[in-house]
Amino acid sequence: ATTIDNTNQLIRNAFDKISTPFEYGSGHIQPNLAMDPGLVYDLTTTDYLNFICASGHNQNLLKFFNNNSYTCPESYNIENLNYPSITVTNRGLNPINVTRTVTNVGSPSTYIVETGQLEEFKVHVQPSSLTFKKIGEKKTFQVIMEAIGWPHHGFPVFGKLTWTNGKRKVTSPIVVL
Repeated sequence: ATTIDNTNQLIRNAFDKISTPFEYGSGHIQPNLAMDPGLVYDLTTTDYLNFICASGHNQNLLKFFNNNSYTCPESYNIENLNYPSITVTNRGLNPINVTRTVTNVGSPSTYIVETGQLEEFKVHVQPSSLTFKKIGEKKTFQVIMEAIGWPHHGFPVFGKLTWTNGKRKVTSPIVVL
């Protein structure tokens, strides 16, 4: 996906202002590139059930989504839903740590991480490279966001994380609320 429009400018909203990830998500789809994405963020039924649990819903609601009995985990960080975008709440000077897992759907390759645009926050990704030897292989990484001093910028703050292997770019928007 791209955040650049057909006039080679940043995507604008209905009010002719520069859009944010709240309006364009990851951007305009590029169909030819989407046919060979390289990496995907898989979500399972368990991911959704954990999300529902962490949202404060009870076991009765879970019955609508799952025929089997399911017990909510004691602790689940709602920000760890394995979704391509990363949205977290500002915690002042406390680091914010989220986990994601990607699945290789392309040829064997090594992806290097790039981060950008998250004003007033340092973003660390561990590990900073992912090597895949086969299709279907999964790799987990952590994203740690640390405020640089007390944030002076208004919220939300937008940034992005991109995994690239030189041929493909897999970009995830980051939002700190």
